[in-house]
Amino acid sequence: MKSPLVRKLKRSVDRFFRMPVVDACIMAIIFASVVLILIEFYHGLDAQKLKIIMLVSDVITGVFIVELSLRWFAAPSTKAHWREFWIDWISVIPVFRPMRILRFFRALRLLRLFRFGLLAHRFARTFEPRQYGDALREEIAHYTGKHSEFILLVPDLFDMLSRLLEDGRVERTGRQKVCQAIAYFITPFDVLPEEVYGVEGYIDQCYVALHVLSSLKAELPDFVVDEAWEGEGTFAEVAAMLPALRAKLQPENVDKVHRYLGL
Repeated sequence: MKSPLVRKLKRSVDRFFRMPVVDACIMAIIFASVVLILIEFYHGLDAQKLKIIMLVSDVITGVFIVELSLRWFAAPSTKAHWREFWIDWISVIPVFRPMRILRFFRALRLLRLFRFGLLAHRFARTFEPRQYGDALREEIAHYTGKHSEFILLVPDLFDMLSRLLEDGRVERTGRQKVCQAIAYFITPFDVLPEEVYGVEGYIDQCYVALHVLSSLKAELPDFVVDEAWEGEGTFAEVAAMLPALRAKLQPENVDKVHRYLGL
């Protein structure tokens, strides 16, 4: 049983690594590390300069070891951490002298840039969940038309998805589901496009969000999902609306949504 202090520290470390500026710094260090590897292997340097390059590279590797160790400490479980970061650990093996022969493994760090791709977009402000949520709220605020009891839930459901995406207690499979739901919001290709149906077209986004969030509620402790809900009432009350929402959306549209997202 972990003490409250340890749990608080784990949450703080997890929040730190989810800050966009931290992601950007790590990407910059990874890129610098890969450049140093290329210089080391493909440029004819004298012994003194090569020694400096190798020293800087080892210092960077040490930084990665500290980073990965902290991520391990903050992870929901050891299994979840190793499933996601095993390649990253292989890339730091050459810092240990008996493993110097495996120095080419450091090039595996380049794969980390792909993992940080989405975060790089977020850091560059190409997509900002809070701004998108505010825009949704402004667009839907005074809607009183068809299916309004569901449409008015959409901004709060989107905000809930955004919070769970940043919650370290949600493991990789859960975050993948959340990403699917968010992608359905922000891409122009959906079953009931708003360009055709107007605000009423948000009913399929409402269904996707509520379907995914209800499935997460079955997988995670209740308090994790409930903490992410900041709308009126309780999330259990909102989740209970899913069968009625499915009926409103109609079976053929529900099938299209599931096929589209592979739910």
